[in-house]
Amino acid sequence: MAQILTQVSQVSKSLNDESNDIGFQSKLLEQSLNETDQLISPILKKLIHQYIDKSIWDELEYSLINKAHFDRAFFVKIGCESVDGNFYKVLPAMASVEFRYASGTAIDDVFDANDERMGKASMPIKYGQNPALSLAAILKSLSSIALLSNFKDLNIDPESFIDINIKDEYTHYQVYLGQLADLKSENLEIDEITDSFYLDMIKNSTGVDAGYCFELGCVLGGGSKEQQKSLYEFGVALGTAMQVRDDLLDYVNNSELINKEPFRDFETKKKRLPIIIAYRFGNKNDKETIQYLLKKEELNADDKIKLSSLISDDFVLGYINKLKKELLQTAISSFHKVNASKNSKVIIDQIIQQIDG
Repeated sequence: MAQILTQVSQVSKSLNDESNDIGFQSKLLEQSLNETDQLISPILKKLIHQYIDKSIWDELEYSLINKAHFDRAFFVKIGCESVDGNFYKVLPAMASVEFRYASGTAIDDVFDANDERMGKASMPIKYGQNPALSLAAILKSLSSIALLSNFKDLNIDPESFIDINIKDEYTHYQVYLGQLADLKSENLEIDEITDSFYLDMIKNSTGVDAGYCFELGCVLGGGSKEQQKSLYEFGVALGTAMQVRDDLLDYVNNSELINKEPFRDFETKKKRLPIIIAYRFGNKNDKETIQYLLKKEELNADDKIKLSSLISDDFVLGYINKLKKELLQTAISSFHKVNASKNSKVIIDQIIQQIDG
């Protein structure tokens, strides 16, 4: 999933030195995320120790330290709080979405041949490709176990709980439908990829993932069917907007700032929106440069400067920003229908401002 707390103003300046410093780091949002991290970390460890053989505890715990925050658990918490639910009763469900994410990142790192994640060796580098895939399968099983184990602590009818477990599995399917589309894009010519193909791809990954997390918290917190639907739609639009922004971050040549290896998407032939738009509306020389660079296995320093220059074009940034704002407006409209608690509204407003920066 896209990263919530990337310092937007610094990212903007890295792409375009003349951009306005409109982003900011929300202290309340960061504090809330940190509190969720502290709350969920011991729950994750407890579930590993409760259900998994001791011989692989270290490997599974290592898989959980490759991100800045447990943002998916945070989304479940917000979904629960939005309908005045008690999130302390849904801690296993909050853990379940993090286990599923860890499973997905282990697989992604095998697919993309990533050496690092958050400055640490990736799962395939640390344990080998085949063990990483096996651990990913175990993490997905642990995700299901964690969610199912939550039933006894909830005042929820069995039918609703069955429905949310089905939704959990369907979300897993949709995420990998998006992953398959991403892999397919590697073999497509760049001018074959339309906006609709790109949007379907990221909606079926980050979008539905975020939507499910908010909906899960709402269901387990006792929200109505209407609130569940609105929070899901909110999360899908929000998550899609987050991924649009995250795809732009790939072209910021500062791994410490963006918390990932710069230009990795491009080097693995992933054709995401920034390079699609730079190619579609570029001149002949721009198109030839992009085609030449796409054929290279590894980019050198000059290549990265050229790419950053193409992406920082005012038209390219404006196109991406317009799409992001449209998605955020859809998210805001959906969230207004929830009639959420005051505290949740404050947090959501700050998330929106972060992404909109």
